[in-house]
Amino acid sequence: MLILLMFVFSDYRHLYNHCPGPEWSVMCRGCCEYDVIRCKCPLHGTPVGYAVPCCRNAINECDPCIIHPGCSIFENCKRCNNGTWGSRDDFFINGRYCSECRPGWSGGDCMKCGGVIRKKQGHLVLESYPNNARCEWTIQVDRPFTVELRFMMVSVEFHHSCHYDYIEVRDGDSVRSRVIGRFCGTNRPPPIHSTGNSLHILFVSDGYKNFDGFFATFQETSACSSSPCLHDGTCILDSSYTYHCACLAGYTGKRCENEKGCPPLPRLYNGYQQVVSGAQPLTVEFICNHSYALSGDSQRTCQADGTWTGLQPFCVRACREPKVSELVKQRVLPPQAPFRKTPVHKLLSRQLRSDGPLLSQLPPGFHHLYTHIEYECASPFYHHSGSSRRTCLKTGKWSGRHVSCSPGEVSKADGQWQLVCSGALVNQRTVVVAAHCVSELGKGYPLDPDRVKVVVGMHYRHDNRESKALQHLRVSSIVIHPDYDPLILDSDLAVIKLLDKARIGEKVLPLCLPDGQDSEVTEGQGLVTGWSPIPDPSLGSEEKARVGLVHLTDVVPCENQYARNGVPVSVTENMLCGSQKPDYGDSSICPSDTGGILVLPGLAHREPWRLLGLVSFGYDQGECDPDLYTVYTRVDSFKDWIQAHMK
Repeated sequence: MLILLMFVFSDYRHLYNHCPGPEWSVMCRGCCEYDVIRCKCPLHGTPVGYAVPCCRNAINECDPCIIHPGCSIFENCKRCNNGTWGSRDDFFINGRYCSECRPGWSGGDCMKCGGVIRKKQGHLVLESYPNNARCEWTIQVDRPFTVELRFMMVSVEFHHSCHYDYIEVRDGDSVRSRVIGRFCGTNRPPPIHSTGNSLHILFVSDGYKNFDGFFATFQETSACSSSPCLHDGTCILDSSYTYHCACLAGYTGKRCENEKGCPPLPRLYNGYQQVVSGAQPLTVEFICNHSYALSGDSQRTCQADGTWTGLQPFCVRACREPKVSELVKQRVLPPQAPFRKTPVHKLLSRQLRSDGPLLSQLPPGFHHLYTHIEYECASPFYHHSGSSRRTCLKTGKWSGRHVSCSPGEVSKADGQWQLVCSGALVNQRTVVVAAHCVSELGKGYPLDPDRVKVVVGMHYRHDNRESKALQHLRVSSIVIHPDYDPLILDSDLAVIKLLDKARIGEKVLPLCLPDGQDSEVTEGQGLVTGWSPIPDPSLGSEEKARVGLVHLTDVVPCENQYARNGVPVSVTENMLCGSQKPDYGDSSICPSDTGGILVLPGLAHREPWRLLGLVSFGYDQGECDPDLYTVYTRVDSFKDWIQAHMK
């Protein structure tokens, strides 16, 4: 190249008159022509161009007199200048291609980037970039402040080690400073902080792919900007631009990192203590061993003055209350600790009067030693299993066996079932029964179908006499009437849907629902039948379902009789009242028996029997007094609802 320049300068005057100007004559031989370059400004697509002198080579091609980058010079332009497109065009030589550059680029060709920035805050932007670019920035702030740099957008060619295009940040003012990180791809790095008053940023691209560049902001920060004080301490900047922390009560240290500790807590006998994870300030919780209960505060907290809140608790021997179902009623009796009567006790008893030992307070669900709990079922028709009285022993365990009450199923030891109620079969898959028979006491929702089964074809209480004729049918669902009131037993009616289909035969026939004429029955007679929940021991295996005729009457004498006996009731339009009469013949029914059915027998031989009512409630005074009224659920009021659930 040096020899070429010497040769060209030697022919300078000879070539000057044939070329556009001395700038071109230096670069070209004496046979100048012009090659027109046509481009488009990349942002708006405006057509631009310029003329470049060229000379014919040995194969008669016009080579440009200098190496030019063609249209690539417009890559970073935002707005472009246009050339003359003719001879003697100095547009290319002067390098005034761009009138406005993309952000981050400068110069007439928009190929310059980087520089030294001395500001308290600002931003760095590099919008798009060409191949083989290299830009360096140095950010400087006043001492002793530091620089915080945040990348808001990064779009650089990705490589797992950032080998192609990358942004490199160094903690200092040159490429020899310590590297903080090298970044590429589209993921933004976390905020970057310098240790001194400067940061160096280097951007490099290779010769292949181009992306959108990056945008970052920076600002001057002080020693307090990073909030160095812990535990809500206040950072104060000194005149020397260092800091110190004003700590809250209970904390010490340069950064308030040390807590003023509370003294160790006493040992918790028959238990242990542990620190509550994540709690601020320090909090300790206390836990007792099995068969012990905590008396006192369950937690203590270390206060700012170095003392603990509350009083130290202790563990006392106690029994956790046994869990029982809602079907069980319980009564808790106060502890009755055994006292030994020795001469010393007798002597002290003359001097001191005591109402009993002072008991410590226990958390809910725990009882002191020698506490007694008595149990009974919520209904006399429920089966009771387990102990009726249990005592908290000094071992922390309860005496006796676990208590349970079941409305339908007896103990699993004998595998038998308990008779609860009688109902009416209205088709092969539907049984109508009083709602109180298939619900929890005082509740409006049904029992679990798995706890109930239906037996048809039974004539004797002990089914071993006719086991072949019996049908044990499983229950698929129980539907209680939505208006059922478990307190006054209004709308006391439910439908049992059978999983198994009942076989109709000589001993198993369904009842018909009332027709239009039966709806007017408020006086007259009907037949009541059903099984008593409590067996009659005098009958033994000969006991059959109870049957008797009743006289239906107006509600007024029925309500008056209940009121005279101290049981005021309101007989609603969904109820019927009936009582036995001596002239009706022998009867085995009892007014207080629940869960039977009231039917209207057919007058003719083939006339159907119809279901009038279900035994809902009654009362007794010790004997089955035939003059006492029994209240029945009036089935006719619910005929449409029953038929809807028979489908």
